[in-house]
Amino acid sequence: MNKIRTNTDEISIDEHGIIHKKVLEGAHIDLTELKETEEICEKLSKQDKFLIMVDATAVHTMTPEAVKLLKEHIDTKRIAAAIISNRLGMRIMIDYFTNVEKSATPIKIFQAQDEALEWLLKFKKN
Repeated sequence: MNKIRTNTDEISIDEHGIIHKKVLEGAHIDLTELKETEEICEKLSKQDKFLIMVDATAVHTMTPEAVKLLKEHIDTKRIAAAIISNRLGMRIMIDYFTNVEKSATPIKIFQAQDEALEWLLKFKKN
């Protein structure tokens, strides 16, 4: 997989058409950074909505504006989203998206990439 690197992420697409996004250690994701990575994801997927696996194991921060835009993009530009992380903050954010905001898009947190991939493939259209 060829990887595109930004200031905050490494992004690629696999043989299943799933976007892989790895957040870089120490990244601070603001609105500009999020918009840049979202544009790259859209160009790679070549689709209006796509499957995404985000490796969010790195310590990073997001501005409130970026979190708000991310929630909008999850609801409008994702078929399903698998997040890989064992961090409490990430679990709280995903729980908030699914249980409070009632995201229309399936989103789930995993500790292992293989489990996340297996789950995402259930949403793949042939």
